[in-house]
Amino acid sequence: MERQNIAVAHAERRTAGAYPNPTISYNYSRQPNAFTDYEGSRAQEISIEQPLLIAGQRGARVEAAEQGIRAARARFDASGNELAADAGVAFIALLTAQEKHAALMASMTELGHLRDIVASRQMSGMASQYDLLRIDVEQAAWHTRSVESEVELVDRQTRLATLLGFPDWRPHGTGKLLPLKNVDTGISGNHDKHPALIAARREEAVARANTEVAYRERFPNVSLTAGRFWTSAPYGANNTIGISIEVPIFETRGGAFDKAKAEEQSASLQRHLAEVEVQADVQRYTALVTQRTAALDHFRQQLEPRLPSLKQMAEDAYRLGKSSIVELLDATRMRYETQLGYLELVSGLAEAQLRLQAARGDFISWLE
Repeated sequence: MERQNIAVAHAERRTAGAYPNPTISYNYSRQPNAFTDYEGSRAQEISIEQPLLIAGQRGARVEAAEQGIRAARARFDASGNELAADAGVAFIALLTAQEKHAALMASMTELGHLRDIVASRQMSGMASQYDLLRIDVEQAAWHTRSVESEVELVDRQTRLATLLGFPDWRPHGTGKLLPLKNVDTGISGNHDKHPALIAARREEAVARANTEVAYRERFPNVSLTAGRFWTSAPYGANNTIGISIEVPIFETRGGAFDKAKAEEQSASLQRHLAEVEVQADVQRYTALVTQRTAALDHFRQQLEPRLPSLKQMAEDAYRLGKSSIVELLDATRMRYETQLGYLELVSGLAEAQLRLQAARGDFISWLE
């Protein structure tokens, strides 16, 4: 759509550069009796009127249209930067949904393995019917979560496909969900090159140019007129030339000028607001990246190394009769809940990193 707006801006530029068309008029008159208005029995008159843009209206219109083209291109770049960031976030969400679904399916497989252990112990008299029932209930609960994760996965696929313009496509993310690399976490970015700020400044320039157009349009209209008048029976002719000018008794264009000034002030406020929002986004996402990086580092140092041993210790303790089925399931649940929490940490960090790059205004170049 933004690309079509560029085409519209070019069309407006063509309109702004056009000169006003002349007006041709022709009159024919016939008098029934002689010596009323003129000696001839018939008279004809032809004239041409050409408006003159002596107040520089055409130049102001052309400049406003040129600024409109620049603004349309800037909006296109800003829209592309935003769309790329949204698509990146949607892709991260898709990878997260895929890995969460895979983790839940792995938990179902492990619960099936644990059920085989419990069933074997029950047959040998070392486990009760309650143990088997308890693990069946746990399996049902995790099955429900796996179904919900599958629904979430389809939703993430649809979201990404819609952003890319292919609503019937069901994409599959490749690769492993990891934090992004080469992310600058400094809060001082080159905001002058931020697409949204460039677009806001272009819009302000358009509003300023439109104010100049409205100012020049307030000048009275001036037209140059030339014509020829002739009669027949008998023949006679004369040429005329003149000038006409509008008398500005009523302020017919004052409202348009006031409107243009108000729109210029509004565009200035929008530009200032965009600058504040960009700076706030950079600070916010920088803080998020810092906090989530620290949380992920803590997870990797304190929890990740202990998960494999937790699984083995819980299973061995149950086999030896040193723990109950509740403790075994609690350890299994804890491991997978922790794994899902890890995926949320990585997803949140990657999304914050991506949003930070977009807020800094160098997202496209960073991707390249």
